[in-house]
Amino acid sequence: MLAVDVRQSLRAGQSVEQGASRWWRYAHQTVAQHGDFLLAFVDGGVCVGAFEIRDSTADETHGGKYAFDLAPAARFQWALGQRLPLPPGRNPARILTGQHLRAFLDAAPHPLSPTDQA
Repeated sequence: MLAVDVRQSLRAGQSVEQGASRWWRYAHQTVAQHGDFLLAFVDGGVCVGAFEIRDSTADETHGGKYAFDLAPAARFQWALGQRLPLPPGRNPARILTGQHLRAFLDAAPHPLSPTDQA
């Protein structure tokens, strides 16, 4: 699962979905392995958007940044307003794997397993 910081986009007047879908720097392998869903967050790691990634487009001329075609992910709407268990760091483009993904899925009102994501 991918996660992106949309603070700058919101300050610029964009919607959460617009900010989350714009060009983000991820490795091709990361998008291929973890690019099913995307969570948008703001200050303190608070979730403001949960999306299914329907498609992704890489722009190799801009350092391999990706743009995403997003749709609201109904199964993760419970996370809106909740603090996400983000991995440490200041990078605005993050990946939820391992213990961080498990903590997120365990916080669901009806816990989901990693295989329930697909």
